[in-house]
Amino acid sequence: MRTPPTESRAERSRLAVVRLLRERGTMSRADIARSVGLSRSTVSGIIAALVADDLVVELDAKLAPAGGGAGRPGAAVMLNPASGEAIGVDFGYRHVHVIIANVAHAVRIAKSVRLPVGYDPAQGFDVASDLIRTAIDEAGTDPSRILGVGVSVPGPFDTKRGVPSSGMPSRWAGIPVATELAARLNLPVLADGDTRLGALAERRWGAARGCDEFVYLKLHGGIGGAFVSNGQLARGINGGAGEIGHLVVDATGPLCRCGNRGCLETFVGLPVVMRALEPAYGDRLTLRNVITMAWQGDRGCIRALSDAGTMAGRAVGMLGNILNPQSVIIGGALSAAGELLMGPLREAAATASLPLAGDAMTLQVGSLGPQACALGAVAMVLGETDQKLMAALGS
Repeated sequence: MRTPPTESRAERSRLAVVRLLRERGTMSRADIARSVGLSRSTVSGIIAALVADDLVVELDAKLAPAGGGAGRPGAAVMLNPASGEAIGVDFGYRHVHVIIANVAHAVRIAKSVRLPVGYDPAQGFDVASDLIRTAIDEAGTDPSRILGVGVSVPGPFDTKRGVPSSGMPSRWAGIPVATELAARLNLPVLADGDTRLGALAERRWGAARGCDEFVYLKLHGGIGGAFVSNGQLARGINGGAGEIGHLVVDATGPLCRCGNRGCLETFVGLPVVMRALEPAYGDRLTLRNVITMAWQGDRGCIRALSDAGTMAGRAVGMLGNILNPQSVIIGGALSAAGELLMGPLREAAATASLPLAGDAMTLQVGSLGPQACALGAVAMVLGETDQKLMAALGS
């Protein structure tokens, strides 16, 4: 086999180091060497060249070896924050979130606008465009340094067609989200489903950091799941992987919008939980009210959250048997209930899973809260814009 030219190998090594710093933020030279499979001397040379070119900066902080390994703490390095910025947009259940972060993973600005439930996508595009322009101005972002815009879209996302799935009734179905927003902003735009991006964010910065085998479950207006195995996000043949909300848990249960009966979403979705409380509490109750009242001992609110946790836990137990994950991360609005939801969820998951899977599986609430999907959109841009990033870095 012909040996590639030395220059080509050097450029590939340089790119590998830049990609790693882009994905993980701040690292020591020793940890970079271990992660990319290069010698410490090679990595030191690459870092020195990048520092000389003002593309990487050295910090005063020292980092202990990753994973608690032996060795002296090493000097921390990161990409120069001025090298580029990514924008994340989350079209949520009743909001639009926008985040701008630089390549060193520092959030420059976060902004949000609340909208009515079921808002029209055209309204969402207009609000997001205005919010992005405002955020760029307020953060003092140089438009030429914007690597791209990532967009989190509610529900299933057809990765082959690049649009939200039309398999179920949805205002977003079939709309070319990336194209619509790119036309308004004159910037490159990437889009994906909200649950997958929530999982990406939790792995990069949140509760699943460093975990290569986990399930992310979003309990929100709808129910979605995302699976990460061997460190890779599973998408399926066309993006349909993870639609746990339409796992049938009771074939005689309530009619679901997908046309089946007894889907998990018909027992656990936020609208279902709130409707169950309406007869006793009226229709002006908010989830925040429900959680507060439950912590204060209200039996009806405790029961509503407990029932949701129990049904979600049964599904988690089934997933545990199938996927055998190390961790299950619970996100979405209902996760704000904490142990009111998680206690029954853990108990039901333990009952529904075999010991081989269940004993090794931890269940926890995600750590990124309402910003998870917008942060995931940022992570998507940082992970998929090599050409523009390397141009910004002078390669």
